[in-house]
Amino acid sequence: MNFIIDETTLGCVKSRCEEYLKGRIFRNKIHFDSGEHKDELSIYAPVGSLIIQQIIDDHQDLDNIHLRRPPPDLLPLIISKIADDDNSFIIPSEELNIDAILPRAPEYLLEAIICKINQRDVIFMKHLPTNEWYYYQENHPCQQFSPDLNENLNRIIQSTSMTQQRRLMKSAHFLVSMVFYNAVKYIYKKKNR
Repeated sequence: MNFIIDETTLGCVKSRCEEYLKGRIFRNKIHFDSGEHKDELSIYAPVGSLIIQQIIDDHQDLDNIHLRRPPPDLLPLIISKIADDDNSFIIPSEELNIDAILPRAPEYLLEAIICKINQRDVIFMKHLPTNEWYYYQENHPCQQFSPDLNENLNRIIQSTSMTQQRRLMKSAHFLVSMVFYNAVKYIYKKKNR
């Protein structure tokens, strides 16, 4: 019975990954500086070790954002580094609060991270009901993280200490570290209340 459930989950995750990679699920895009009404946030971040919630909370030009109502079910987020620095990485927030941009907006949960690795898109997808991570790249099978990699990735994202996050990242498997150094897009899903 577990095998059937796992195969079903794997198939659902792969299907979702393919949708995200093709970008068909996003209506429009939004850019912090332009103030246009769109559904994808694009933010510039300073160099360093940063957490996504911190980047949003510290952003100076939130008045220029006009995220359309009702809040989108999926909130894609692009964070571009101002300078390319090998020691710079971004840690996604497990839960994202965008009240500063859209008052009374729901919270969002991290569901996927799209990375660019050797000119190819690789997506790391979190199956929210089980808190387990998968990775997928086009024309390859969808793979589930081993329990150790899964725990390692979740511990880094859930840690509230930047010092601990840095320490955990230094000892992380290369597959886990790719998530923090090679991300080009983060996809958040509206949290059910």
